[in-house]
Amino acid sequence: MQDEFESATESSVASTEALTLIGNDVRAGILNALSDARGGEGNPPALSFSELRSRVGADVDSSRFNYHLQQLVGEFVERRDDGHSQLVETVVEQAGTGYALRPEGTLLTRTIRATTDGDGASLSPTELDTDCYFCGEPVEAMYEHALFKIQCPGCSYLYEYDFTPPGVLHGDDGSIVAQASEYNRSVRLAFARGVCHLCGNTVDTTFVEPSETGYPRPDKRAVCINRSCDRCNHRNYLRLGEALFGNPALISFCHERGLDVTATPIWKVEFAATDRYVTVRSTDPWEVALRVSLDGDTLELVVDEELSVVEHSIS
Repeated sequence: MQDEFESATESSVASTEALTLIGNDVRAGILNALSDARGGEGNPPALSFSELRSRVGADVDSSRFNYHLQQLVGEFVERRDDGHSQLVETVVEQAGTGYALRPEGTLLTRTIRATTDGDGASLSPTELDTDCYFCGEPVEAMYEHALFKIQCPGCSYLYEYDFTPPGVLHGDDGSIVAQASEYNRSVRLAFARGVCHLCGNTVDTTFVEPSETGYPRPDKRAVCINRSCDRCNHRNYLRLGEALFGNPALISFCHERGLDVTATPIWKVEFAATDRYVTVRSTDPWEVALRVSLDGDTLELVVDEELSVVEHSIS
């Protein structure tokens, strides 16, 4: 059953072939026009050949436009005849013959739009209402070149440093920080749960000494948890506290003592934003402990090299 599902839904096009297919102004225009049509109200329409060519506005003759269109059919675009999709046996409210995005085409265009069109916008260093846990200086947020960063200007400690799509820039400075932090929280928690945020693949887990990460900056972490995807090469270095942010015991312990870790930005929670409460018990094999103290009680969680909790105690 699983093999049948995969063969029916997974595109057969390789990444290099996909880049070749869309590496043309006319084809890019076709995908954008079909994406715009899909974004309206009601069922996504299938555009006729003439309507699609009109929307693209391509300065090419009909036969050449058709050539580029047919290069996309089957991988990113589907042809619908008499209102029936050739991809799935579903009747749509569209008479005649037309063209519409396949699911792969929708995912492709959404990904491209989400990660571009930033118009070079940036967020200049903006002081936040949180002081650095190490030196006491107010930390600052900034955004430039698709990177969102929260850093202490005093000791240079990084609280957040993540690739972030430019959509977070739509708002005032306060909402930009909130949106970027919430987005990056979802990304990092997906990695913490073992799922690549970009492609949905499972990720590998490797514990790394901070000195081996190659970051050209002072590093106050006790250990780095590298979660990497071998399919799209996306990776993330997590601190132990944030890697355990979704742990039920941790959530419950904090909630009962007035801290909602499901809604509080990671950089505002000291045990997640720093390794000040982390102890490396062993490196061969790795065994690392996190101690969280609230209202006179202390929760201790110990993980192994697979990031599985092997000890849990409250004192």
